[in-house]
Amino acid sequence: MKKSILVFLLAGFLWACNSGNPANNAETTVPAETHAHDATLSLNNGQKWKADAATNDNVVDLRTIAQNFSAMPHTELSDYQILNNDLQKGLDTMIKECKMQGPDHDALHVWLEPLIKDVGDLKKAGDITSAGKTFQSITERLEVYNQYFE
Repeated sequence: MKKSILVFLLAGFLWACNSGNPANNAETTVPAETHAHDATLSLNNGQKWKADAATNDNVVDLRTIAQNFSAMPHTELSDYQILNNDLQKGLDTMIKECKMQGPDHDALHVWLEPLIKDVGDLKKAGDITSAGKTFQSITERLEVYNQYFE
């Protein structure tokens, strides 16, 4: 069930990123069956991948959400559930505004898919310890974005 939900979310993201753009074809999209654990994020021949302004802005927004959350101590699981809602809204906006295509878009998916999974895991966290570990993973994923994208 968990895997089918992830595949559904990824398929929806792929569709949203590519819908309405006749320039897209099977060679420039990541198939829904491709999972982040099957690919490793790397630079584009030593250079950063090109992200569009909307994607960069949305990553800044996600990082701000995470940084604001980190600025205060959190002792209740409900704090992490509120964080999850905020992060999910940010991801939804990123998906809605996605206009990238081609290899840069494919690289974005390699970076983004683990983030989507972690945000989903945060929602399901049953205790503050697991929520904290998942949040740490989310924070690390957000922090490496600028190492691979400009």
